[in-house]
Amino acid sequence: MLLVPVVKFVFTCTMLFSLLFLFVLADAAEIRRDNDIVKRANVCYGALGCFSTDGAFGVSAQRPLTVVPESPDKIKTMFKLYTREHKTTPQDLDARRLDSLATVWTNFKSVPVKFIVHGFIDDTDVSPWLRDMKDEFLKAGDFNVVIVDWSGGNLLPYTQATANTRVVGAQIAAVIKKLIEVKGRHAADFHIIGHSLGSHIAGYAGERVPGLGRISGLDPAGPYFENTDKTVRLDPSDAAFVDVIHSDATSLIQLGLGIKQTVGHLDFYPNLGHDQPGCTRNPFTQIADWGVIQGAMEVVCCNHLRAIKFFTESINSQCPYMGTPCNNEDDYKNGKCTTCGSTGCAAMGYHSDRNKPPSGQTRKFFTTTSDKRPFCQYHLNIAVKLNPTTGAEERGELYAIVTGDKSTTPKVLLNSSPISFQVGKVYHFTLGSSVDVGNVRSITLFWNHIGPLLNPLQWNILGLRNPKLFIDEVDVQRLEANVDLHLCSAGQSVETDHSIVLSTRC
Repeated sequence: MLLVPVVKFVFTCTMLFSLLFLFVLADAAEIRRDNDIVKRANVCYGALGCFSTDGAFGVSAQRPLTVVPESPDKIKTMFKLYTREHKTTPQDLDARRLDSLATVWTNFKSVPVKFIVHGFIDDTDVSPWLRDMKDEFLKAGDFNVVIVDWSGGNLLPYTQATANTRVVGAQIAAVIKKLIEVKGRHAADFHIIGHSLGSHIAGYAGERVPGLGRISGLDPAGPYFENTDKTVRLDPSDAAFVDVIHSDATSLIQLGLGIKQTVGHLDFYPNLGHDQPGCTRNPFTQIADWGVIQGAMEVVCCNHLRAIKFFTESINSQCPYMGTPCNNEDDYKNGKCTTCGSTGCAAMGYHSDRNKPPSGQTRKFFTTTSDKRPFCQYHLNIAVKLNPTTGAEERGELYAIVTGDKSTTPKVLLNSSPISFQVGKVYHFTLGSSVDVGNVRSITLFWNHIGPLLNPLQWNILGLRNPKLFIDEVDVQRLEANVDLHLCSAGQSVETDHSIVLSTRC
């Protein structure tokens, strides 16, 4: 029974990547087959209100084709309620039957509410991430967790699915208002977590619920939303706190499905917000790591799905997913954003609400993750200071092992490509570790000389020259703990293909 929806998901994701240049044309052909949709510029669906293709939702460079949403009877949105006492069997509430809420949701409790909303093509019967996130929430606290199933309205054409998000957002808002009315909840009690199109659905719901507590956008969809008016997309005004994880933030032409622009109070860009480590197209690797169903999805939509993995893991992880403030990708790549600075760092994911910015402010954060579970890393900023008077310029690679009172990191290459180490200079690196080393006791440096191809005088032929680096000091900062340690070398040098251990404090 699962085979058909899995094939549907994989086939559609593949189409998104392989037929990018036909994206708009395919939608146009689909829409032309339904002249009724094309002709209508406005539809009204009872208490949900009216939806038009005028104004911000009209034709634009970002939205070359626009249609009105389909009816609630076509979308058939269902709200699936889970609680700690009923973790596996949900109580299903039809979005068209809100008057039955009190009799259907008998398990609803006087505790905060988490809504989880999927995106384009996704299906609650297939995608394990929805249940995984639900389980992590119920492990973390006593919540009402509601999975929103709108799979009746999220299929091709993409333009129709984007239009349908407006109705689903209105339906979520209606449920929240009903719960406030009959269950005594407050708007601040509600937290909506949306992936891809689900992020913008959360925004539409938030527009209709003044004082909504929180929205978490997991790689909000980029096509048809990037650089649009804020009424069309998720934005900071949609909730008291909006946090966003960008994991596939490149253009559709570059095979990206996520939005790049900042759309929250806190926007996080793990691994620069695109090209996530471990996102290989190798189906055997992905299926081995994730299983057949999820592995197939990972092959074609890995970067886009990675934001879900980060958020889900963050719920109960002891690792804080620490991000450093940074203005842009280039500054981060150039090593200008390795500290918390004056504005402070922030935790990416579920616990980002501990670092809310002052009212009216928005901030961007960058971080790195591992290529596999656990994704969260502890970050060690390492500064290597070379002696100003001894030695010569040498080109090569530097590796490090950091030992603390809790754990030891593996041997890690500090510079991703060979660089020329110059006398008296200071070189800055960031080492990511999946374990917390605790208080640093020592650092071991390994040096591998790689002579310039066009300068034979700097080659180490037959090991006769034995190039060395003369190190004065190594500083290690534990970013998550905000602790610095300065280790002096006492005049030691490290010869190529050898190592030294620094453990003496300066």
